[in-house]
Amino acid sequence: MSKSASLICALITTFIWGTAFIAQDTGMDNIGPLTFNSARFFVGFLFMLPVALIIERKKIISEINSNKKLFFKYYMFMGVSLFLGTSLQQAALQYTNIANAAFFTIFYVPIVPILLFFFL
Repeated sequence: MSKSASLICALITTFIWGTAFIAQDTGMDNIGPLTFNSARFFVGFLFMLPVALIIERKKIISEINSNKKLFFKYYMFMGVSLFLGTSLQQAALQYTNIANAAFFTIFYVPIVPILLFFFL
């Protein structure tokens, strides 16, 4: 994938993620945060699986085969981090308003590169 295509995908993802708070808050009226996240990630999985298999299949297989132990170590770390982050975000929507949750969630976009600059 080219750099410009990656940037466009990142911008679209950020837009969708940032504008989804109304749907998240509305969805939380009837179900809990873990059920909401389960449905959300299952729909995302169903959409992304064919895309990943068609576009990035060879790259995914070569990355897994290059160092399986390291790949699964990073895979588990990424999964646990994503689970904790989204679960805490959903739980926070039960106790605060949408504006506060959106501000702190979107705030990580500039903070992560700044922290990486100082730590790495």
